Amino acid sequence: MPTKEIMTPEQVADYLQLNSSTVYRYIREGKLFASKIGRQYRVPKESVELLLMVTAMPQGLRLRRYGREQVQEFLREDELDQETRAKAETLITAPGRNK
Repeated sequence: MPTKEIMTPEQVADYLQLNSSTVYRYIREGKLFASKIGRQYRVPKESVELLLMVTAMPQGLRLRRYGREQVQEFLREDELDQETRAKAETLITAPGRNK
């Protein structure tokens, strides 16, 4: 099945071999960006690829944890465009994230 640029949560679940309830949870938690059109979500393929990238971790690699203030400083220093900054801010403030 060719991957579309915009996917339904069910298509994302099939693509990632996950339960669709997991995909909806990722959307609610801000781990997966989606647009709600009417009653239905649509997920950009780019968001799925980003999820795969940020969850991939080489064996034995330990990730450093950054505080919210540190991440906000990185965002200021990197001079991100508004769209990218908004996405990053969504990840920072997602429910369930450590403060």
